[in-house]
Amino acid sequence: MVTLQAFQPLIDTVQGSLLLASPEDGRIYCANQLACILLASPHSELLKSSVYDFLPDKTEAYNICRELAGNNMIYNRGMQLSTGTGRLFDVQLSARRILLDQVPLLVVSFSDRTEAKVLGQLLDFERQLVERSLSIVKTLKEEGRQSEDEDKLTGVVGMHRLMSSAHAETSRAKRYGGSLSSLALELVNIPEMVPREDDGSAYSHLIRLAGSLCLQSSRDSDLVARRSANAFVILLPQTPIGGAHEMGRRLIKSLRQLTFLYQGAENQAAACIGISTLRPEETSPAPMLERLEDALAKARAGGANYIIELP
Repeated sequence: MVTLQAFQPLIDTVQGSLLLASPEDGRIYCANQLACILLASPHSELLKSSVYDFLPDKTEAYNICRELAGNNMIYNRGMQLSTGTGRLFDVQLSARRILLDQVPLLVVSFSDRTEAKVLGQLLDFERQLVERSLSIVKTLKEEGRQSEDEDKLTGVVGMHRLMSSAHAETSRAKRYGGSLSSLALELVNIPEMVPREDDGSAYSHLIRLAGSLCLQSSRDSDLVARRSANAFVILLPQTPIGGAHEMGRRLIKSLRQLTFLYQGAENQAAACIGISTLRPEETSPAPMLERLEDALAKARAGGANYIIELP
């Protein structure tokens, strides 16, 4: 089915979950990103599976095949699917047999009916955690609330937005079984900014370079925030602690290649890094961020180029 590869960019734009499969045995040829997420199965693994592997009731596969043989289409049927990890969830499913360039195909689309309910629970959950979230923000910021000027200087978001995203990503990780990690980077040889209003100082130059490096090293799904005057926090969805460590190693290596002039001398940039990850039993990002703060403190005590993990 090489010709179907051309349809991958197209089906990735579909808002719902979409699968293209064999009408005979349900073997999946193409799947969009949302289908991979809802079925909790990587794209490469999904292409080795059958549509019917995700039916918790195997007799349902026979009923679907018989109904498609008679009517050629199933529309908006309420039923259950099972993820790759065995979690059951309610869906509205449609399926139809088609001919594409004389090749028979089974087109399956489905949407998660529990989404609206979970979103409502998420809003209630976030309201309950507002007070604790504000406390964590205060702990993470050594120099208090960040100003708009600091955000303009670095080009990254503030900690309030990161905290909001951390709660949403935690709920998403718990729902779909993914990983969530966080990384804190602190520059250890910051020059004094004299005067502090001088955006062309060595201080501002180094901070801008560090912020730019963090952004360039992150993915579209990651979020980089300014933690304090000389530190950044990066939220890493769908990333285990090993991936976060590799990112930290690359950041330190890249920072060591940056230089800045201060009082007539050339200096090499250096940083230390703390890393933490969300534990399976945790339903809030707060414990992960508390461990992140502890990891960064230990790395700061070690000095330049230290990476400390507290899973």
